Amino acid sequence: MPRRGEDGRPPRRDRMVALFLLGLLLFNPPLLRLFGVEGALFGVPLLYAYIMGAWAVVIALAAVAAERR
Repeated sequence: MPRRGEDGRPPRRDRMVALFLLGLLLFNPPLLRLFGVEGALFGVPLLYAYIMGAWAVVIALAAVAAERR
């Protein structure tokens, strides 16, 4: 049976480890190569837009995971 906190959710440490693994996946070179093509999104190269967007998602999820009740 997986460990659960008092509120029924996984402990914060487990959520942070999962977030770290998500970050590894998002910034993995094979995935980055998919966005290294010609093209732009609102004048920004796709690779740069992907990196900034993925970084913003990781930061937002870290803030949610670290939030205290």
